[in-house]
Amino acid sequence: MQNWIESGRIVDLMLLVVAIEICVLLAYRVRTGRGLSLPAVIFNIGAGGSLMVALKLKFAGAEWLWIAGALVAALVFHVSDLAYRWRQSTHHTVG
Repeated sequence: MQNWIESGRIVDLMLLVVAIEICVLLAYRVRTGRGLSLPAVIFNIGAGGSLMVALKLKFAGAEWLWIAGALVAALVFHVSDLAYRWRQSTHHTVG
């Protein structure tokens, strides 16, 4: 396990699990019409996925600019997720 973490291969496994999670969530949505919407999945998982990519880039010895780009992407996904949730909550409230 130590080698997996120190080498960064754990991040590859985490990204694979996230890819499977996306497929399962979207398949559930298509099959049942329930669950998270496509934007909700993209924004939420995009934020976490971007952080994982930044970590992987650091393990791989990438230039700081690439790591910063992944972190900015995480911020954009995060802010988009908050804005999307905010809009959804204001549309579903009873006054």
